[in-house]
Amino acid sequence: MYTSKWNIGIDLYQDRIQLVAAKRRRQYWHLCECWQQQLPFELTDSSSHEQYKILLNILLQWRQKLPKKCSVSFALPAVRTIKQQISLPSEINLPQPELGWYLQSQAEKRFAMHAQELVIDYRVIKQQVYFNGARQSDITFWQNLLTESGFNLLAIDVAPIALRYVARNAGLPDECWVVHYRQGEWLWSGPISQPANYNHLQDTDIPTISHLLPFLDQENTSPASPIYLITDHQHTHRTAEAAHLWELRQAFQQSNIKLPQLLGDFVIAAGLALRHGDI
Repeated sequence: MYTSKWNIGIDLYQDRIQLVAAKRRRQYWHLCECWQQQLPFELTDSSSHEQYKILLNILLQWRQKLPKKCSVSFALPAVRTIKQQISLPSEINLPQPELGWYLQSQAEKRFAMHAQELVIDYRVIKQQVYFNGARQSDITFWQNLLTESGFNLLAIDVAPIALRYVARNAGLPDECWVVHYRQGEWLWSGPISQPANYNHLQDTDIPTISHLLPFLDQENTSPASPIYLITDHQHTHRTAEAAHLWELRQAFQQSNIKLPQLLGDFVIAAGLALRHGDI
């Protein structure tokens, strides 16, 4: 009997790890699993052997419940990633691999950490270079974990960007702001035309979406792009006129599982599961 390949998204947030499994039938996505495990430590802390053993045990148990045909995308906690943007001089018109060497040298000048400590990815769009960086030790830690637990690692992504993947499947317009609030953190991804406009903030002194608006860089666009908010925490949208509300269920055509009470908290893991190439 033919079994559809499952796409797995794993999100790491504060003291919990979340997994969403989805599969595609024709043009429709089906929500297959939503799992969450509380951890006895913060994922923002430096990784240790004891943490590795605890996480490995969780991942092994999850892997046993999943079909053989599946691949996983995951995102490091937003606080453990860094980003930079530079303008490419107009006289620079290098082919690969020379362009890669040049950008590597530019990244080394701009990131505070030593180059050997970082894994740096970049995208070049209209003479603008967008860098994303993470510690090599963090990447290696999770690569080893996923390999040992039997997962096929497809991609490592940035948590706010995962919002754009799930938003597209939910039918939200490309030219909009996608904002997510979960306990202790705001995340957002800007319109498709502003690919570098994504970020995260701790919720200190930002209790509602109205308080967040000054942090969204609209790049002086007129008219301003609409804002779509997804959250299960009602206190964040007391001023409903500031944003359109939407739900994670809009991204899936079918779900035969018992949904968690705070389904909106799984939006990053869901976006990673729905990931099929860069946007």
